[in-house]
Amino acid sequence: MGTMLRQRSTYHHGDLRAALIKAADDLIAEGGVEAFSLRAAAQRAGVSPGAPAHHFRNAKGLLTEVALLAFERADRYIEDAGQSDDVVADVRAVSLAFVTFAHDHPGHFRLMFRNDLVNRDDPRYPEISGKPGMRLGLAVAAYRGNFDVDLDRFEDAADMLSGMATLHGLAHLVLEEKAARFFANATSGTFLKQELPKVLARMYPDRAVKISESGQSSTKRRRASKSSARSVK
Repeated sequence: MGTMLRQRSTYHHGDLRAALIKAADDLIAEGGVEAFSLRAAAQRAGVSPGAPAHHFRNAKGLLTEVALLAFERADRYIEDAGQSDDVVADVRAVSLAFVTFAHDHPGHFRLMFRNDLVNRDDPRYPEISGKPGMRLGLAVAAYRGNFDVDLDRFEDAADMLSGMATLHGLAHLVLEEKAARFFANATSGTFLKQELPKVLARMYPDRAVKISESGQSSTKRRRASKSSARSVK
């Protein structure tokens, strides 16, 4: 008890909030949503069981913070996959990055899309959650030769939805160790490294795509991302 009191006394208001978010983030990383509770987060942070409620009101408030961090982490995976003038290579790379994120962070991936655990009304949620999905959707659209995405057009919204649904399905099959069963002697890890790139090559085969009449494919993709009236959550 003395150790806990000494640790608690060193926290400033902002430090305690950050410490609780990190504690919850670590719990999700280690054991998924099932390992999380406000009491467990408080215990890991070395504070009283009532401390999380003071900063986040309830479990959903704290889990929302963890989910927002997870969306940012997923976006970095996709962004790090790179962007070039080769739309075929790009769509394969960002797709692989998305599924790799899910494989590397299964607890976070499952949390991100749990509406019962995440507050989608948080004012930060639309922008932060929309970024990785928009990057994926724009890469798929570019592969189809569409560099002027408008989500108010049915065709564009349908194309983006179908592309994201495919990748989400792949990610969940990997997490549930179902995808590897299609390939003899494959594990989820070997599937990700050896088989998935070949699967994506079949999903998105080599094809000639007109970059754009203006030759500004990457510029138009960025413009589409900024001008879309709705974010993809």
